[in-house]
Amino acid sequence: MPTMEQPRLSVVIPAHNNGAALDTTLASLTRQTLPPDEFEVIVGDDGSAVPLTTVAQRHADRLRIDCVRSETNRGRSANRNAAAARARADTLLFLDADTVAHPTLLARHRAHHDALDGRPGVLLGQRYDLDWAGADALRRGEPIGAEMLDAERGDPRLEDISHPQRIRDFPSAPWVLGLTHNASVDRESFLRVGGFDETMVKWGFEDLEFFYRIFHLHGARPDLFALDVEATSYHLPHFRKTSNGLASMDNMKYLLRKHLRYDVEVLYSINTFGRHLGRIRLYGQAIDAYRREGLGRPTALPAALRAELATRAALVIGNGVSTLELGPDSQTFDHDAPPGPTNSHLLGTVLQQFKAGALDLIVNIDLWRCLLPEDLPAFLTRGLLKADRIELVATHGAPDQRAMLPVPLVADLDYLTDMLHQHFDVTVGVHDTATVVTIR
Repeated sequence: MPTMEQPRLSVVIPAHNNGAALDTTLASLTRQTLPPDEFEVIVGDDGSAVPLTTVAQRHADRLRIDCVRSETNRGRSANRNAAAARARADTLLFLDADTVAHPTLLARHRAHHDALDGRPGVLLGQRYDLDWAGADALRRGEPIGAEMLDAERGDPRLEDISHPQRIRDFPSAPWVLGLTHNASVDRESFLRVGGFDETMVKWGFEDLEFFYRIFHLHGARPDLFALDVEATSYHLPHFRKTSNGLASMDNMKYLLRKHLRYDVEVLYSINTFGRHLGRIRLYGQAIDAYRREGLGRPTALPAALRAELATRAALVIGNGVSTLELGPDSQTFDHDAPPGPTNSHLLGTVLQQFKAGALDLIVNIDLWRCLLPEDLPAFLTRGLLKADRIELVATHGAPDQRAMLPVPLVADLDYLTDMLHQHFDVTVGVHDTATVVTIR
């Protein structure tokens, strides 16, 4: 049991309706090399439908932990501020509820601020966006192996500064890389700028705006921010709403109105976090593995679903599905057949060729399991604009998830359905050949 002495580090974790991910994140804090009596954990529960206090208390025997709950959803800025107001340490470390800490993460942040000897400062750590295999390993309490850290899933900020010129540019605007999924700041600076701007209630850029004010509070000092690539955390897959992009643009417009400076103006006009080449490579590997391993075959379809496809307007995604008897106005995404007017070699994350409501249903046999965590939500959200329902078919006897690496493969259907239940009407049917997850 941690002692009640003054902590050396306060870990602030905002959360909302993501208890399963929060539980995994808190479990990672029980495995830190920094002794548990030297830090505290404060969870901000931003009006979750099911209070997160119970999740926090599961770890109270090994962590000094507190949960600050708001009965209404006030937004990420207000939630962080409420949790940080309980902090007692001189250094605040911000983690997200779905960002799992490497065992040395807290020690690296604490050591950085100790070396500043009371001077203000910010340390930015790096984060790997995990695929399904990495998330499953963390939920089992296993370490993350190098084979799970595909370069494509690394922190896009590091790609942006990998060129020597960009490394030299970092001190001129380090706040641009100031994401609060893994970042620490001295508490005095946090208080002097008034914390996060609670006017920004939508998704995105509230953390960059906060660090922008920290940067200029101290006269844009080039040594104020540091980036530590060894201060590592792991981002769990989660559902990303496609509306977040629009919301972030509203926040960016607000930021531009609030700070009428060229540095914010430049941020508004350019986005350097693209990783298109790596994504093309990873999906090419996924399609090859998908065909090689015999996934996506129409033989996996339950008889009732196969019969329905013969009379309905459907999009069917799989290998060999062009041989199915399909209803009028149906199309396929079949990488095992030549492309043509009714068969495309697509993944299905855009679906722009279909008008809204043009389809009765979309059936995806296994290929959905290879979509990256940020692309599966796009497929489902856009798909339900085109069709009444989506059937995610998971063939029984799929290859071992680890053997598919670096190709992502959904293996833990319980984790997936728990994630999707918060956003859709989800039912699960288990058949002889496959498990079918129905999304409405």
